[in-house]
Amino acid sequence: MNVISLSILYMWSKPFKSVIEELSRNIDGPKRPDAWDLIDDGEYTLSNKNLKEYRQLEKSGLRFTVHGPLFSTKYIDPDEETRRSCVDRLKNSMYNAVELSPLAYVFHPAAIPKGLSRGEAEARHREFLEMAYDYSRSIGLNVYVENHITKLEHLLTTPDEFLELYRGIGLGLRMAFDAGHANIGGVTKAFVDSLCDRIGVVHVHDNRGSDDEHLKIGDGNIDWRYVVGRLNGHGFDGPYVIESVNGVFETVVFLRHLLKGGRF
Repeated sequence: MNVISLSILYMWSKPFKSVIEELSRNIDGPKRPDAWDLIDDGEYTLSNKNLKEYRQLEKSGLRFTVHGPLFSTKYIDPDEETRRSCVDRLKNSMYNAVELSPLAYVFHPAAIPKGLSRGEAEARHREFLEMAYDYSRSIGLNVYVENHITKLEHLLTTPDEFLELYRGIGLGLRMAFDAGHANIGGVTKAFVDSLCDRIGVVHVHDNRGSDDEHLKIGDGNIDWRYVVGRLNGHGFDGPYVIESVNGVFETVVFLRHLLKGGRF
């Protein structure tokens, strides 16, 4: 049975204390998610202090998924100090996340560095992903790499890039499919058609195809019936992580309805 996790992204402008209060208010109730997706960045970084608060909520029965650092993604930068800083930040994030026994941990692919050809960047990125995957396995963490948005100059933005990655090294690292990111590139259906067997997590939010708006389901033009239907048909049983910034509890209820075969 799929788990629906709700990202704290919709509270991004609020202080950490407000996040804890929100999670505490929604331990029970018909609209509550099955889990909460924590973001290890900004004021919500998985510091010792914040982890202590989350562990207290865990004792109340809350479960978590985790999104790694959002912006420190220069994992293959030619500058050794910059690269090492970002890689260490990611590894530290993974290490801290283990304390919460998350259902899934998602991280962004690397930004494409200036001065490197795409071929050089892709080769370095494969090495980085192998390292990240090996490290995650050594600490017992289930990690997934997310598809990014083409126009933001990151790697792993199209189905072909993922297919080439998996053909090239046979990497065991599965992907977190961000339907909103894919929709901006017009490749949402192509992702679920060609990579169903590689998808371990789905990021749920909507947009109208031009900007990363993080709307609730139905406010954009993503064909969610198609996406969910294709994934269900392939036996997908991973978490659905809602990353909308409006109507979030409405989206929880609607996604549950959709997963049970309901219609728009």
